[in-house]
Amino acid sequence: MPDRQVHSLLPRLDPEEAGYLGEELHSLRELVSRGDTLAIAGGAIMAWWGVVLAIANALKALIAANLLPADLPIGWGTILLGCGGAFLISHFSKRRYFFRSWRSQSISTTWVFAGIGIFVFLLGSQWTRVSEPHITMAFLAIVFSLVLAVMATSSNQSWLLGMAGGWMLTACAMFVLDSPIDRYVIMTASTVCFMTAPGLVLLRAEWRAQPKMRTT
Repeated sequence: MPDRQVHSLLPRLDPEEAGYLGEELHSLRELVSRGDTLAIAGGAIMAWWGVVLAIANALKALIAANLLPADLPIGWGTILLGCGGAFLISHFSKRRYFFRSWRSQSISTTWVFAGIGIFVFLLGSQWTRVSEPHITMAFLAIVFSLVLAVMATSSNQSWLLGMAGGWMLTACAMFVLDSPIDRYVIMTASTVCFMTAPGLVLLRAEWRAQPKMRTT
């Protein structure tokens, strides 16, 4: 009886309104189902940084092997290309994504502060003249491992924990290897395997999660 009284108080929906409401509920279900995928938004930036860092480490390996001049501005070039490309990707992606969950925001914040921490570490090492290449590379690998672990738990992408473990093993290798050429080669391979490749996988997931344009 109470249900009948409530239904009698609500206005009846005509077929057109009922169809519109059904479309809205369908869109809402799609939005909720895309939550986990959109939480990993940022694969493009991750892939871009992976490409830039892989090229930088490969060039440093060639310099260590005396195949390239040692005065190449690789450090500044890496910063300018990496930050510039990441800024452009972030700028245009804001126009593309219509939904940003709290998880995607937390992942983005983690990457931002990881970048700030790396910058402070590198600047402080150069300022105090205590910079050691193997320590710097180990620090970078540890930071990347921590960020990927956060991404794995925030976006329910457990396979990213394997990438995080790979970076932690890379950090260990930096302390074990004696040859700078071997270190740079390992860093190049790790960047491709544990940053560029996962970034491309996440980027593909982002593209598949984009809302389809409806044709009228």
